[in-house]
Amino acid sequence: MATEMLEAQASELPQGAWARWEREHADVLERATSAQRVLLEAAVRFVAVIVGQPILLRMAGFFLLHADMGLTPAQVGAAVGRTDRAMRTVRALSAHDLLDSIWAELGRHRQPKLHPEHAGPIAKYLVDHPGATLPEVVAFIASDLGIEVDSQTLHRFVLAYGFDVLRPAHGAAKEGAPTRPPCSGAPTSGAPSSCSPPLSP
Repeated sequence: MATEMLEAQASELPQGAWARWEREHADVLERATSAQRVLLEAAVRFVAVIVGQPILLRMAGFFLLHADMGLTPAQVGAAVGRTDRAMRTVRALSAHDLLDSIWAELGRHRQPKLHPEHAGPIAKYLVDHPGATLPEVVAFIASDLGIEVDSQTLHRFVLAYGFDVLRPAHGAAKEGAPTRPPCSGAPTSGAPSSCSPPLSP
């Protein structure tokens, strides 16, 4: 029933969704106060706009159930197109629990965790740790940047920014990958090198 209501609302404007909801849930409205009716109408109109977005539906239900307006899980469930049981679960959540549930849901559809602003800290780490391996950089990103990333994702990221100088692990050379040029006492060509010591006056 809840799913059918959402599908019907998907093609309706908020006004039409509210008019139909009034007809189909006259018993719910009979038990509602005037203030509750305002909230229920707002919820139905809102759901008509964001139908199909489960996170927003959950937030709408949480708001209605925690607005201290006396709305029951049955009333809220009817308004947002969810079951009484689902709304009782939402009512039992704290604000922190709700946010955790939203982050968990987003985590299943998360965008890549590394963004352009992370290139600078990673590049600095590589400069400060010239012998760093892929697992070591993964550990650095987790501890200092608070981002969990796998080695393959990190490898693609450093390739994109042109500083793929990582080794898979200590003692293992990554086949076909460039290595960090060693700093020697003299440049390998006639051009100045950033690794070269300053020339004596």
